[in-house]
Amino acid sequence: MLSYLHEFHAGNHADILKHLALVFIFEHLNEKGKPYTFFDTHAGAGLYRFDDERALKTGESMRGIQRLLDYASRFSDDVPSEMQGYLSLVKKYAADGMYPGSPVIESDLLGNGSVLVASELHSAEFDVLQKIMRGRAVQLHHRNGWEMLRALTPPAIKRGAVLCDPSYEEKQDYTDAAKTLCDVHKKWPAATLALWYPLLSYRNDIIQGMKDTIKQFVLGMNAHTEILDVPFCVDTEDSHIETTLDKSIGSAKPRLYGSGMFVVNPPWKLEEKLRRVLPFVAKALGCEGCARFSDSR
Repeated sequence: MLSYLHEFHAGNHADILKHLALVFIFEHLNEKGKPYTFFDTHAGAGLYRFDDERALKTGESMRGIQRLLDYASRFSDDVPSEMQGYLSLVKKYAADGMYPGSPVIESDLLGNGSVLVASELHSAEFDVLQKIMRGRAVQLHHRNGWEMLRALTPPAIKRGAVLCDPSYEEKQDYTDAAKTLCDVHKKWPAATLALWYPLLSYRNDIIQGMKDTIKQFVLGMNAHTEILDVPFCVDTEDSHIETTLDKSIGSAKPRLYGSGMFVVNPPWKLEEKLRRVLPFVAKALGCEGCARFSDSR
């Protein structure tokens, strides 16, 4: 099933969390000046317009990144220094009325001699992605992201990381995420594996099961492996109203009451940086009372 289109949700609270973590991971990878390999399993279209009718229908970017940028501009003295890299990158595209998706962010931050590999299965999204990424140093695959990741790991350049952010429109996505990350960790144990996940009240058990499966496998291989779990709530769990992905409207409660990042082998200071910036994001988005942060293992 390929009904999900990120144009409805680009620049929302989930993207902010995911892309903050992504920027922090790249900042760490670039510190040593050594090449690395980065995989993106669900790349999407690459760039998204604020005035796209689908974005206007949901209003998620207005309540998300556009609100954050406005707040950061009005209260610039309060912006955590750790956020500057993310905000500077996003502002560059926002000036043209756009929000960058993960492959554009990754391409912008990619270090010299490093390799970026991105996959997108949705044909229409892939066509747009090809145009957006033309001239950029990236290997694009029009295929299932889980299959791509299993087939191409471990890479020739062993240092590296992975971002997985499936739509989770089908229950199988949770199973595929757990199985794939376990398989990849087994043959590429040093890689940073970053998995985005939604907070959906009606799927709490399956989400927890996915994380537990990965955690048990990873710690079974090496009990000292670091694992970071960062759920970021923007509403209370009981506020959730279930709607189909394409039926959400600006006045409705969001489908997600938040989202999270589950990271195997998190970079040094990733947790510290997220702890510093997420309270500011929560304040900017007006969800201070609901925001929470989970401790790492």
